[in-house]
Amino acid sequence: MGLSEADYSRVKDVDWGSLHPDLANKELFIHRQEQFKQGLAQYPHFTKPRKDGTCPFLIDGLCFIHGHMGEEQKPGTCQIFPYSYVETPTGIYMGLAYNSMASVRNIGELLTDQEEKLKGYFRKTVHHLNARAADRPTDIATGASAEAPANPFDEVDFATGASVPWKEFLYFDTRLTGFLKQAMDEKRNFFDVLVQAEEIVLRATRLAREGKSLAELADYQPDVTASGAGSPSGTDVSIIAMIYYLYLVYPTVRSSYEELWQIQGQSFSPRSIMMIAKKFGHLASTGMSTILFKKAEIPQIGANDLSKSLNHKIEPLSPEINELFCRWLYVKIFGKTYFGPAAAGYSVVSGFNSLVACFVCAMLFAKGEARKRGDKELRIADLYEAYWRLDREFLTVTQILPQVSAALSIAYSIPRMARRVVLALASNAR
Repeated sequence: MGLSEADYSRVKDVDWGSLHPDLANKELFIHRQEQFKQGLAQYPHFTKPRKDGTCPFLIDGLCFIHGHMGEEQKPGTCQIFPYSYVETPTGIYMGLAYNSMASVRNIGELLTDQEEKLKGYFRKTVHHLNARAADRPTDIATGASAEAPANPFDEVDFATGASVPWKEFLYFDTRLTGFLKQAMDEKRNFFDVLVQAEEIVLRATRLAREGKSLAELADYQPDVTASGAGSPSGTDVSIIAMIYYLYLVYPTVRSSYEELWQIQGQSFSPRSIMMIAKKFGHLASTGMSTILFKKAEIPQIGANDLSKSLNHKIEPLSPEINELFCRWLYVKIFGKTYFGPAAAGYSVVSGFNSLVACFVCAMLFAKGEARKRGDKELRIADLYEAYWRLDREFLTVTQILPQVSAALSIAYSIPRMARRVVLALASNAR
Protein backbone atom coordinates (compact mmCIF):
# COMPACT_ATOMS: atom_id res chain seq x y z
CA MET A 1 0.00 0.00 0.00
CA GLY A 2 1.22 3.50 -0.87
CA LEU A 3 1.77 6.06 1.88
CA SER A 4 2.09 9.82 1.57
CA GLU A 5 4.58 11.56 3.85
CA ALA A 6 1.68 12.39 6.19
CA ASP A 7 0.56 8.75 6.23
CA TYR A 8 4.08 7.55 6.95
CA SER A 9 4.65 10.09 9.71
CA ARG A 10 1.64 8.68 11.60
CA VAL A 11 2.90 5.11 11.67
CA LYS A 12 6.69 5.18 11.34
CA ASP A 13 7.56 5.70 15.04
CA VAL A 14 5.22 3.07 16.46
CA ASP A 15 7.02 0.05 17.93
CA TRP A 16 4.91 -2.42 15.99
CA GLY A 17 7.04 -5.40 16.97
CA SER A 18 6.15 -4.94 20.63
CA LEU A 19 2.45 -4.96 19.76
CA HIS A 20 2.34 -8.17 17.74
CA PRO A 21 4.93 -10.95 17.21
CA ASP A 22 4.20 -11.11 13.46
CA LEU A 23 5.57 -7.56 13.16
CA ALA A 24 8.69 -8.06 15.28
CA ASN A 25 12.17 -7.74 13.78
CA LYS A 26 10.86 -7.02 10.29
CA GLU A 27 11.24 -4.19 7.84
CA LEU A 28 7.66 -3.07 7.31
CA PHE A 29 8.16 -0.32 4.72
CA ILE A 30 9.76 0.27 1.32
CA HIS A 31 11.07 3.77 0.66
CA ARG A 32 10.91 5.30 -2.81
CA GLN A 33 11.38 9.03 -2.14
CA GLU A 34 13.78 9.66 -5.02
CA GLN A 35 11.71 7.71 -7.54
CA PHE A 36 8.63 9.53 -6.30
CA LYS A 37 10.24 12.95 -6.80
CA GLN A 38 11.16 11.95 -10.35
CA GLY A 39 7.61 10.79 -11.10
CA LEU A 40 8.67 7.13 -11.26
CA ALA A 41 6.68 5.97 -8.22
CA GLN A 42 3.15 6.75 -7.13
CA TYR A 43 4.08 7.29 -3.47
CA PRO A 44 7.24 8.06 -1.48
CA HIS A 45 6.68 5.09 0.85
CA PHE A 46 4.98 1.70 0.70
CA THR A 47 4.22 -1.10 3.09
CA LYS A 48 6.53 -4.03 2.33
CA PRO A 49 4.47 -7.02 1.21
CA ARG A 50 4.88 -10.44 2.69
CA LYS A 51 5.85 -13.35 0.46
CA ASP A 52 2.21 -14.07 -0.33
CA GLY A 53 1.80 -10.48 -1.54
CA THR A 54 -0.36 -9.31 1.37
CA CYS A 55 0.20 -6.22 3.49
CA PRO A 56 2.32 -6.93 6.60
CA PHE A 57 -0.27 -5.17 8.75
CA LEU A 58 -2.99 -7.63 7.74
CA ILE A 59 -3.27 -9.74 10.88
CA ASP A 60 -5.94 -12.46 11.12
CA GLY A 61 -7.68 -10.91 8.12
CA LEU A 62 -7.94 -7.47 9.73
CA CYS A 63 -5.93 -4.25 9.51
CA PHE A 64 -3.69 -4.01 12.57
CA ILE A 65 -3.16 -0.25 12.11
CA HIS A 66 -6.93 0.21 12.21
CA GLY A 67 -7.27 -2.04 15.24
CA HIS A 68 -4.47 -0.37 17.20
CA MET A 69 -4.72 3.28 16.15
CA GLY A 70 -8.22 3.65 14.70
CA GLU A 71 -9.57 4.08 11.18
CA GLU A 72 -8.51 7.72 10.85
CA GLN A 73 -4.83 6.79 11.28
CA LYS A 74 -4.71 4.32 8.42
CA PRO A 75 -3.04 5.33 5.14
CA GLY A 76 -5.36 7.41 2.97
CA THR A 77 -5.70 4.75 0.27
CA CYS A 78 -6.77 2.22 2.91
CA GLN A 79 -9.39 4.56 4.38
CA ILE A 80 -10.95 5.06 0.94
CA PHE A 81 -10.85 1.38 -0.13
CA PRO A 82 -12.81 -0.16 -1.90
CA TYR A 83 -14.44 2.96 -3.34
CA SER A 84 -13.26 4.70 -6.49
CA TYR A 85 -14.11 8.21 -7.65
CA VAL A 86 -13.75 9.45 -11.21
CA GLU A 87 -14.26 13.17 -11.80
CA THR A 88 -15.65 14.05 -15.22
CA PRO A 89 -16.86 17.32 -16.77
CA THR A 90 -20.45 16.51 -15.75
CA GLY A 91 -20.13 14.70 -12.45
CA ILE A 92 -18.32 12.28 -10.17
CA TYR A 93 -18.81 8.58 -10.86
CA MET A 94 -18.62 5.97 -8.12
CA GLY A 95 -17.11 2.54 -8.49
CA LEU A 96 -15.93 -0.40 -6.43
CA ALA A 97 -12.73 -2.43 -6.44
CA TYR A 98 -13.39 -6.14 -6.69
CA ASN A 99 -10.31 -7.04 -4.68
CA SER A 100 -12.66 -6.36 -1.79
CA MET A 101 -14.52 -9.53 -0.82
CA ALA A 102 -17.54 -7.47 0.19
CA SER A 103 -17.67 -6.00 -3.33
CA VAL A 104 -17.13 -9.20 -5.28
CA ARG A 105 -19.66 -11.07 -3.12
CA ASN A 106 -22.20 -8.22 -3.26
CA ILE A 107 -22.38 -7.89 0.52
CA GLY A 108 -23.33 -4.70 2.37
CA GLU A 109 -25.38 -1.60 1.72
CA LEU A 110 -26.13 -0.41 -1.79
CA LEU A 111 -24.05 2.57 -2.85
CA THR A 112 -27.30 4.50 -3.36
CA ASP A 113 -28.00 4.07 0.38
CA GLN A 114 -24.57 5.41 1.39
CA GLU A 115 -24.67 8.84 -0.25
CA GLU A 116 -23.62 10.97 2.72
CA LYS A 117 -20.89 8.57 3.79
CA LEU A 118 -19.56 8.40 0.23
CA LYS A 119 -19.41 12.19 0.01
CA GLY A 120 -17.26 12.10 3.13
CA TYR A 121 -14.98 9.48 1.58
CA PHE A 122 -14.72 11.63 -1.55
CA ARG A 123 -13.51 14.54 0.56
CA LYS A 124 -10.93 12.18 2.10
CA THR A 125 -9.89 11.15 -1.40
CA VAL A 126 -9.33 14.75 -2.47
CA HIS A 127 -7.40 15.47 0.74
CA HIS A 128 -5.24 12.37 0.25
CA LEU A 129 -4.45 13.17 -3.39
CA ASN A 130 -3.65 16.78 -2.51
CA ALA A 131 -1.31 15.60 0.26
CA ARG A 132 0.45 13.26 -2.16
CA ALA A 133 0.78 16.04 -4.73
CA ALA A 134 2.22 18.36 -2.09
CA ASP A 135 4.95 15.81 -1.35
CA ARG A 136 6.30 15.98 -4.90
CA PRO A 137 7.86 19.20 -6.32
CA THR A 138 6.03 18.83 -9.62
CA ASP A 139 7.24 22.12 -11.04
CA ILE A 140 10.87 21.01 -10.55
CA ALA A 141 10.58 17.30 -11.29
CA THR A 142 8.23 17.46 -14.25
CA GLY A 143 8.11 21.09 -15.33
CA ALA A 144 4.35 21.06 -14.80
CA SER A 145 2.46 24.23 -15.42
CA ALA A 146 1.02 26.13 -12.50
CA GLU A 147 -2.26 26.41 -14.38
CA ALA A 148 -5.10 24.09 -13.41
CA PRO A 149 -4.97 21.04 -15.71
CA ALA A 150 -7.84 20.28 -18.06
CA ASN A 151 -10.14 17.43 -17.12
CA PRO A 152 -8.68 14.28 -18.72
CA PHE A 153 -12.18 13.38 -19.91
CA ASP A 154 -12.74 16.54 -21.92
CA GLU A 155 -11.75 14.44 -24.93
CA VAL A 156 -12.25 10.67 -24.87
CA ASP A 157 -10.12 8.39 -27.06
CA PHE A 158 -11.96 5.36 -28.40
CA ALA A 159 -8.96 4.30 -30.50
CA THR A 160 -6.26 5.86 -32.63
CA GLY A 161 -7.89 8.54 -34.77
CA ALA A 162 -11.25 8.19 -33.00
CA SER A 163 -11.72 10.80 -30.27
CA VAL A 164 -14.90 12.57 -29.17
CA PRO A 165 -15.83 15.33 -26.70
CA TRP A 166 -17.24 14.19 -23.35
CA LYS A 167 -20.76 15.22 -24.38
CA GLU A 168 -20.60 12.82 -27.32
CA PHE A 169 -19.10 10.08 -25.16
CA LEU A 170 -22.16 10.25 -22.89
CA TYR A 171 -24.38 9.02 -25.76
CA PHE A 172 -22.23 5.90 -25.90
CA ASP A 173 -22.09 5.53 -22.13
CA THR A 174 -25.86 5.82 -21.80
CA ARG A 175 -26.38 3.19 -24.49
CA LEU A 176 -23.85 0.74 -23.03
CA THR A 177 -24.87 1.05 -19.38
CA GLY A 178 -28.55 0.88 -20.39
CA PHE A 179 -27.84 -2.27 -22.39
CA LEU A 180 -26.04 -3.89 -19.46
CA LYS A 181 -28.78 -2.93 -16.99
CA GLN A 182 -31.43 -4.45 -19.24
CA ALA A 183 -29.32 -7.58 -19.70
CA MET A 184 -29.10 -7.99 -15.92
CA ASP A 185 -32.83 -7.43 -15.47
CA GLU A 186 -33.58 -10.03 -18.14
CA LYS A 187 -30.92 -12.43 -16.82
CA ARG A 188 -29.33 -12.88 -20.25
CA ASN A 189 -26.45 -15.28 -20.78
CA PHE A 190 -23.22 -13.42 -20.04
CA PHE A 191 -21.34 -14.77 -23.05
CA ASP A 192 -23.94 -13.15 -25.33
CA VAL A 193 -23.92 -9.98 -23.23
CA LEU A 194 -20.13 -9.69 -23.51
CA VAL A 195 -19.91 -10.01 -27.30
CA GLN A 196 -22.89 -7.69 -27.81
CA ALA A 197 -21.40 -5.06 -25.51
CA GLU A 198 -18.18 -5.36 -27.49
CA GLU A 199 -20.09 -4.64 -30.71
CA ILE A 200 -21.55 -1.48 -29.15
CA VAL A 201 -17.99 -0.35 -28.32
CA LEU A 202 -16.80 -1.03 -31.87
CA ARG A 203 -19.86 0.64 -33.43
CA ALA A 204 -19.18 3.75 -31.34
CA THR A 205 -15.54 3.68 -32.45
CA ARG A 206 -16.55 3.57 -36.13
CA LEU A 207 -18.93 6.49 -35.66
CA ALA A 208 -16.23 8.50 -33.90
CA ARG A 209 -13.72 7.76 -36.62
CA GLU A 210 -16.22 8.83 -39.31
CA GLY A 211 -17.01 12.05 -37.46
CA LYS A 212 -20.64 11.06 -36.87
CA SER A 213 -22.65 11.66 -33.71
CA LEU A 214 -22.71 8.84 -31.16
CA ALA A 215 -26.38 9.67 -30.63
CA GLU A 216 -26.96 7.18 -33.47
CA LEU A 217 -26.22 4.40 -30.97
CA ALA A 218 -29.64 4.89 -29.35
CA ASP A 219 -31.25 2.64 -31.97
CA TYR A 220 -28.32 0.29 -32.49
CA GLN A 221 -29.05 -3.36 -31.69
CA PRO A 222 -26.00 -5.64 -31.91
CA ASP A 223 -26.96 -8.71 -33.93
CA VAL A 224 -24.46 -11.23 -32.60
CA THR A 225 -24.37 -14.05 -30.05
CA ALA A 226 -21.66 -16.28 -28.61
CA SER A 227 -22.88 -19.25 -30.62
CA GLY A 228 -20.80 -21.65 -32.65
CA ALA A 229 -17.51 -23.28 -31.76
CA GLY A 230 -14.66 -20.88 -31.19
CA SER A 231 -11.31 -21.72 -32.78
CA PRO A 232 -8.70 -19.52 -31.11
CA SER A 233 -5.33 -19.35 -32.80
CA GLY A 234 -2.05 -19.97 -31.03
CA THR A 235 -1.51 -16.22 -30.95
CA ASP A 236 -4.91 -15.69 -29.32
CA VAL A 237 -4.11 -18.14 -26.54
CA SER A 238 -0.58 -16.76 -26.09
CA ILE A 239 -1.92 -13.23 -25.58
CA ILE A 240 -4.32 -14.50 -22.92
CA ALA A 241 -1.51 -16.54 -21.34
CA MET A 242 0.64 -13.39 -21.16
CA ILE A 243 -2.17 -11.51 -19.41
CA TYR A 244 -2.81 -14.48 -17.09
CA TYR A 245 0.88 -14.39 -16.20
CA LEU A 246 0.95 -10.63 -15.56
CA TYR A 247 -2.25 -10.52 -13.50
CA LEU A 248 -2.20 -13.85 -11.67
CA VAL A 249 1.27 -15.45 -11.72
CA TYR A 250 3.74 -12.54 -11.81
CA PRO A 251 2.33 -10.87 -8.65
CA THR A 252 3.44 -13.91 -6.65
CA VAL A 253 6.93 -13.56 -8.17
CA ARG A 254 7.00 -9.80 -7.65
CA SER A 255 6.05 -10.05 -3.99
CA SER A 256 9.27 -12.02 -3.37
CA TYR A 257 11.49 -9.28 -4.80
CA GLU A 258 11.26 -5.79 -3.37
CA GLU A 259 13.11 -4.39 -6.39
CA LEU A 260 10.26 -5.34 -8.72
CA TRP A 261 7.82 -2.99 -6.99
CA GLN A 262 7.18 0.56 -8.17
CA ILE A 263 9.47 0.70 -11.19
CA GLN A 264 6.96 2.06 -13.69
CA GLY A 265 8.00 4.98 -15.85
CA GLN A 266 11.63 3.94 -16.16
CA SER A 267 13.34 1.97 -18.89
CA PHE A 268 15.80 -0.86 -18.37
CA SER A 269 18.59 1.04 -16.62
CA PRO A 270 21.87 -0.76 -15.85
CA ARG A 271 20.68 -1.24 -12.27
CA SER A 272 17.33 -2.70 -13.27
CA ILE A 273 19.03 -4.94 -15.87
CA MET A 274 21.35 -6.29 -13.17
CA MET A 275 18.45 -6.76 -10.78
CA ILE A 276 16.35 -8.60 -13.36
CA ALA A 277 19.36 -10.69 -14.44
CA LYS A 278 19.85 -11.71 -10.82
CA LYS A 279 16.24 -12.86 -10.58
CA PHE A 280 16.14 -14.06 -14.18
CA GLY A 281 16.00 -17.75 -13.38
CA HIS A 282 12.75 -17.40 -11.45
CA LEU A 283 11.24 -14.83 -13.78
CA ALA A 284 12.17 -16.70 -16.95
CA SER A 285 10.98 -20.07 -15.72
CA THR A 286 7.58 -18.80 -14.58
CA GLY A 287 7.10 -16.59 -17.64
CA MET A 288 8.15 -19.20 -20.18
CA SER A 289 6.13 -21.89 -18.45
CA THR A 290 2.97 -19.76 -18.56
CA ILE A 291 3.28 -17.96 -21.89
CA LEU A 292 5.10 -20.53 -24.04
CA PHE A 293 3.92 -23.81 -22.52
CA LYS A 294 0.59 -22.59 -21.02
CA LYS A 295 1.48 -24.10 -17.62
CA ALA A 296 0.73 -21.51 -14.92
CA GLU A 297 1.82 -22.05 -11.32
CA ILE A 298 0.43 -19.96 -8.44
CA PRO A 299 1.77 -20.68 -4.93
CA GLN A 300 -0.88 -22.10 -2.58
CA ILE A 301 -3.18 -22.54 -5.60
CA GLY A 302 -1.15 -24.94 -7.73
CA ALA A 303 -0.63 -25.54 -11.43
CA ASN A 304 -3.12 -24.73 -14.17
CA ASP A 305 -2.77 -26.08 -17.71
CA LEU A 306 -4.36 -23.15 -19.55
CA SER A 307 -4.94 -25.04 -22.81
CA LYS A 308 -6.68 -27.91 -21.06
CA SER A 309 -8.69 -25.50 -18.88
CA LEU A 310 -9.81 -23.59 -21.98
CA ASN A 311 -11.18 -26.78 -23.55
CA HIS A 312 -12.54 -28.32 -20.34
CA LYS A 313 -16.28 -29.04 -20.71
CA ILE A 314 -18.42 -27.49 -17.98
CA GLU A 315 -22.06 -27.04 -17.13
CA PRO A 316 -23.76 -23.81 -18.26
CA LEU A 317 -23.08 -20.81 -16.01
CA SER A 318 -25.31 -20.88 -12.96
CA PRO A 319 -27.68 -17.91 -12.46
CA GLU A 320 -25.52 -16.79 -9.52
CA ILE A 321 -22.30 -16.84 -11.55
CA ASN A 322 -23.98 -15.23 -14.55
CA GLU A 323 -25.18 -12.40 -12.30
CA LEU A 324 -21.69 -11.96 -10.84
CA PHE A 325 -20.17 -11.47 -14.30
CA CYS A 326 -22.90 -9.05 -15.42
CA ARG A 327 -22.66 -7.02 -12.22
CA TRP A 328 -18.86 -6.85 -12.41
CA LEU A 329 -18.92 -5.59 -16.00
CA TYR A 330 -21.62 -3.03 -15.20
CA VAL A 331 -19.66 -1.67 -12.22
CA LYS A 332 -16.51 -1.26 -14.33
CA ILE A 333 -18.33 0.44 -17.20
CA PHE A 334 -20.41 2.70 -14.97
CA GLY A 335 -17.47 3.66 -12.74
CA LYS A 336 -15.30 4.79 -15.72
CA THR A 337 -12.32 2.90 -14.29
CA TYR A 338 -11.67 0.78 -17.38
CA PHE A 339 -10.07 3.51 -19.49
CA GLY A 340 -8.34 6.86 -19.07
CA PRO A 341 -6.33 7.89 -16.00
CA ALA A 342 -7.52 5.00 -13.81
CA ALA A 343 -6.35 2.46 -16.40
CA ALA A 344 -2.89 3.58 -17.53
CA GLY A 345 -4.42 5.93 -20.11
CA TYR A 346 -6.06 3.13 -22.11
CA SER A 347 -8.46 4.08 -24.88
CA VAL A 348 -12.07 2.87 -24.60
CA VAL A 349 -11.38 -0.06 -26.96
CA SER A 350 -8.19 -1.05 -25.11
CA GLY A 351 -9.91 -0.65 -21.75
CA PHE A 352 -12.88 -2.79 -22.77
CA ASN A 353 -10.56 -5.45 -24.16
CA SER A 354 -8.71 -5.47 -20.85
CA LEU A 355 -12.04 -6.27 -19.14
CA VAL A 356 -12.69 -9.09 -21.60
CA ALA A 357 -9.20 -10.43 -20.87
CA CYS A 358 -9.87 -10.28 -17.11
CA PHE A 359 -13.09 -12.25 -17.59
CA VAL A 360 -11.25 -14.88 -19.64
CA CYS A 361 -8.54 -15.15 -16.98
CA ALA A 362 -11.17 -15.56 -14.26
CA MET A 363 -12.85 -18.32 -16.26
CA LEU A 364 -9.53 -20.10 -16.85
CA PHE A 365 -8.69 -19.84 -13.16
CA ALA A 366 -12.05 -21.29 -12.08
CA LYS A 367 -12.04 -23.95 -14.81
CA GLY A 368 -8.54 -24.96 -13.73
CA GLU A 369 -9.81 -25.52 -10.20
CA ALA A 370 -12.78 -27.49 -11.56
CA ARG A 371 -10.39 -29.70 -13.56
CA LYS A 372 -8.41 -30.50 -10.42
CA ARG A 373 -11.61 -31.65 -8.76
CA GLY A 374 -12.70 -33.62 -11.83
CA ASP A 375 -15.78 -31.40 -11.80
CA LYS A 376 -17.90 -29.97 -14.61
CA GLU A 377 -19.41 -27.21 -12.51
CA LEU A 378 -17.69 -23.94 -11.69
CA ARG A 379 -17.67 -22.80 -8.07
CA ILE A 380 -18.42 -19.18 -7.42
CA ALA A 381 -15.87 -19.17 -4.58
CA ASP A 382 -13.12 -19.78 -7.17
CA LEU A 383 -14.36 -16.79 -9.16
CA TYR A 384 -14.34 -14.67 -6.00
CA GLU A 385 -10.70 -15.65 -5.53
CA ALA A 386 -9.89 -14.94 -9.17
CA TYR A 387 -11.45 -11.47 -9.14
CA TRP A 388 -9.81 -10.61 -5.84
CA ARG A 389 -6.46 -11.34 -7.46
CA LEU A 390 -7.29 -9.80 -10.85
CA ASP A 391 -8.67 -6.52 -9.59
CA ARG A 392 -5.73 -6.04 -7.26
CA GLU A 393 -3.44 -6.17 -10.29
CA PHE A 394 -5.76 -4.21 -12.58
CA LEU A 395 -5.57 -1.33 -10.11
CA THR A 396 -1.74 -1.38 -10.16
CA VAL A 397 -1.42 -1.58 -13.94
CA THR A 398 0.60 1.65 -14.00
CA GLN A 399 3.29 0.03 -11.86
CA ILE A 400 4.55 -2.35 -14.56
CA LEU A 401 7.53 -1.59 -16.78
CA PRO A 402 6.72 0.70 -19.72
CA GLN A 403 7.86 -1.95 -22.21
CA VAL A 404 5.30 -4.39 -20.81
CA SER A 405 2.61 -1.70 -20.63
CA ALA A 406 3.23 -0.81 -24.28
CA ALA A 407 2.92 -4.46 -25.32
CA LEU A 408 -0.35 -4.76 -23.42
CA SER A 409 -1.69 -1.56 -24.97
CA ILE A 410 -0.93 -2.87 -28.47
CA ALA A 411 -2.59 -6.21 -27.74
CA TYR A 412 -5.64 -4.57 -26.20
CA SER A 413 -6.08 -2.21 -29.17
CA ILE A 414 -6.91 -5.12 -31.53
CA PRO A 415 -10.68 -5.16 -32.20
CA ARG A 416 -12.33 -8.34 -30.86
CA MET A 417 -8.95 -9.29 -29.41
CA ALA A 418 -10.26 -12.24 -27.38
CA ARG A 419 -13.49 -12.99 -29.31
CA ARG A 420 -12.42 -16.46 -30.46
CA VAL A 421 -11.30 -17.37 -26.94
CA VAL A 422 -14.64 -16.18 -25.54
CA LEU A 423 -16.48 -18.27 -28.15
CA ALA A 424 -14.40 -21.30 -27.17
CA LEU A 425 -15.29 -20.78 -23.52
CA ALA A 426 -18.97 -20.42 -24.45
CA SER A 427 -18.98 -23.56 -26.62
CA ASN A 428 -17.50 -25.56 -23.74
CA ALA A 429 -20.16 -24.34 -21.29
CA ARG A 430 -23.28 -25.98 -22.69
